[in-house]
Amino acid sequence: MSSTAPVDSITTCYLARHCDVANPEGVLYGHLPNFPLSAKGRGQATVLGRYLAEAGIRAIYTSPLERAQETADVVASELSPPPLVLTRPGLVEAEFGLYLQGTRYKDVVWRKPRWWVHVVWPGLVPGDESMAAMAARVDGVIQEGLREHSGGSFVCVSHGDPIQAFWATSEGRLPWALHRLQCGKGGLLELQYRGSRLAGHVYRSPQHLAAAAGSPALAAPASIAGRG
Repeated sequence: MSSTAPVDSITTCYLARHCDVANPEGVLYGHLPNFPLSAKGRGQATVLGRYLAEAGIRAIYTSPLERAQETADVVASELSPPPLVLTRPGLVEAEFGLYLQGTRYKDVVWRKPRWWVHVVWPGLVPGDESMAAMAARVDGVIQEGLREHSGGSFVCVSHGDPIQAFWATSEGRLPWALHRLQCGKGGLLELQYRGSRLAGHVYRSPQHLAAAAGSPALAAPASIAGRG
């Protein structure tokens, strides 16, 4: 990781997964267009914004895909003043999503045989990024945020696999751990940095965020994990 942020500054990055998606056919949407947030997803994004209302967010970086862009826009609308929303390709969905997209969840196991290899060790088959590669591109965006907003806080909106790749890599886990750590839609990792070095992280589930933001309809028992 780079060391360009001031070494004594404490900066917080909220690495959030996009919220629930309108997906009536139950397909894996991967990089496909025309998959906006569902009504539930917009509610989750509102909760995210309310949770972050006092965090002093200076900018929101987001994946270019529609569901992430919409999540970022709703979050920004809940903040005062609304921060800039900046698109960063480094936060995009996993490359493997191109192989899976358009397939119904229930059909994956027999229509997409590379899935089995991906689950065991991502990055071994064609069209599959390694966990390290996904983590590195997410980290690249975070490092930009650390340089630009040192001593403050910012948000990155991404997707399940890239977030989990960053999470697992930060804990020194092997690639098979990619799917053992689950960041739910509308959940986030709170990442605290000292300079450019990750000093601690905590997972906040969507249910925990809803409870903290006073939205009982979206709340359930909290799930918190991580270090720091």
